[in-house]
Amino acid sequence: MSSKSSLYDDESLGGAIAEINVTPLVDVMLVLLIIFMVTTPLMLSQVPVALPKASLQEMGKPRDPLIVSFDLEGNYYIDTGGGHVQELSYDKLPTQLYQIAQAQPDNLLYIRADKGVAFDKVRDLLKLAAGAGFYKVSLMSQAQQ
Repeated sequence: MSSKSSLYDDESLGGAIAEINVTPLVDVMLVLLIIFMVTTPLMLSQVPVALPKASLQEMGKPRDPLIVSFDLEGNYYIDTGGGHVQELSYDKLPTQLYQIAQAQPDNLLYIRADKGVAFDKVRDLLKLAAGAGFYKVSLMSQAQQ
């Protein structure tokens, strides 16, 4: 009789389990959450605004950056782009940089210094460029291979 009772148990016959499987519910809720997270910003940013018409014009070629170079002998060179290189003494350099900065206030200045030059000279040139009105200054180097 004990063998027959085990045959007719609810577990052996695949009877109904009284627990809820929440895995599909969580999957559906995560999908809905993602859909709402994506669509809500799109619905909020659609403010009815009449934008003005503008013609498309060619913006032109960007300006060549200004390059100030100096070597071990103390020679300073200003390259204004297009192959125009001007050699200057240190005394004339501040006035020339000031004139260029006044004509092109948002221009980028690159400083090229020989690797054997003392850093004090590079620092002095950086101060000179800032005093002339250049606020976008970058040091040039060669890529290591």
